[in-house]
Amino acid sequence: MNVWVVRGGRHGELEQLLLDQGVITGPSLDLPDLSDVSSREDLTRIYERHRPELTAQQIAAYVGQWWTLLDRMQVDDLVVMPLKSRGTIAVGRVNGPYCYRSEPDAVVRHTRPVEWLAQDVPRDAFDQDLLYSFGAFLTVGGVKRERAAERVAEVVRRFQAGTPIPGTSAVGPVAVTGPTDRTDEVVDVEEAPDVAALAREQLRQYLARTFTGHRLAELVAAVLEAKGYAVTVSPPGPDRGVDILAGSGPLGMDRPWLVAQVKTGAADVHVLRALEGVCARHRADQGLLVAWGGFAGTSRTEARDRHFTLRLWDADDLIRELCDVYDRLPQDLRAEIPLQQVWVLATPDTL
Repeated sequence: MNVWVVRGGRHGELEQLLLDQGVITGPSLDLPDLSDVSSREDLTRIYERHRPELTAQQIAAYVGQWWTLLDRMQVDDLVVMPLKSRGTIAVGRVNGPYCYRSEPDAVVRHTRPVEWLAQDVPRDAFDQDLLYSFGAFLTVGGVKRERAAERVAEVVRRFQAGTPIPGTSAVGPVAVTGPTDRTDEVVDVEEAPDVAALAREQLRQYLARTFTGHRLAELVAAVLEAKGYAVTVSPPGPDRGVDILAGSGPLGMDRPWLVAQVKTGAADVHVLRALEGVCARHRADQGLLVAWGGFAGTSRTEARDRHFTLRLWDADDLIRELCDVYDRLPQDLRAEIPLQQVWVLATPDTL
């Protein structure tokens, strides 16, 4: 059994569709039916004909991913889809061959059927080395970590049983290799890492270890202070749904008033709705729900309906906000989170 990483669009725009329809797809949607393709050479000729603007290296990378979807991926293999829209991970099992959908209204035409075994699995349920692989930028890629299939299957089993466990592997950062001339293995994610994603994952792991429990609320409060709010953080212990009260002005009494709830795990729509009640009780103008483990179900959909009164931050959102205000954080906090900005050249061959 193999493990494959798949994507639901560059920005996660196809994720819910793939989950609802029980399918996965390839890196682009503008190719003809590939049902008669029998070799990588056939795929290469199709790309050269339909995407003449691409370089030979880009075509080789795309062909490697499509060949994985068509041929290398076998029935009963596991697929992992990191959900950008939720901050969690979905795991499924391939249960059929490639299928081209010719219906006029089909949004996704190139598909492999998948039985989704678990959606909204917290990222911290997986070992760190697996998370590094899940962060590669390829739309379809193979995970070659030791016992990857066995470990992913165990996470699914525990998640289905209601007992997910955090990863405990002490694996350090993966090596970033240079370009490869081997076209038969270009789909393996360890050969095509997303450097920015690797850096984000290292920071996420560090923050998860360092800011546990109530300290995560203190970190969120520091970010809000750097954004110009005056904040009051509830002491450790029962908080009646309020971790942070924030307002404008020197005393924090000027509007807008904000109530923040901070969760170290995942949050669902019930937590979101409870926060709305807390905001009403405090006559707050805005609510902020921070869930380090991501958001399950329709949480983000409901939050979009309350765009001007409610915001959701998962781990990636908090990290982005932290980086945006890093130079305005207190010196002692910056010493505890030592970051250095590095500029990386974005080449035309980046997919």
